[in-house]
Amino acid sequence: MQHYPPPTTTIAILGADTVVGRALCALLESSGYQTRPLDAYPTGVVDDLLEGTDLLLLAPRLDAGTREAFLGAMGKGSPQRADMPVVTLSTAVEEAPPGEGVLSVPWPCETRVLVERIEAALLDAPEAYAAPTTQAGTG
Repeated sequence: MQHYPPPTTTIAILGADTVVGRALCALLESSGYQTRPLDAYPTGVVDDLLEGTDLLLLAPRLDAGTREAFLGAMGKGSPQRADMPVVTLSTAVEEAPPGEGVLSVPWPCETRVLVERIEAALLDAPEAYAAPTTQAGTG
């Protein structure tokens, strides 16, 4: 009987070209996730950028126009992408609500809290995005 490694959850991070975004990539990778960094102003088709990912994480202080445009474009080419779980990290400075279906997490927060919110978003996701989670210990 052959054993296969458990699938790993892949998180796309919009705004990963910032110091905080790079730190989020390192933090999540140390918690057992794979990350796909996306620049704060990505170029390309949104659904293609999200191919193979299980959750979208919006870095804190992301430009509201960029966030709205990116979220609005999700699912245009691949309808199932519209149901992808989205978590946004929001600072007290940000005023606008993140949008319907987007889980907001106060930033900064402990790694444990972020991982718990990601796991909750993945559990609440439609079946197409109900990827098994394999996160390791949290810091």
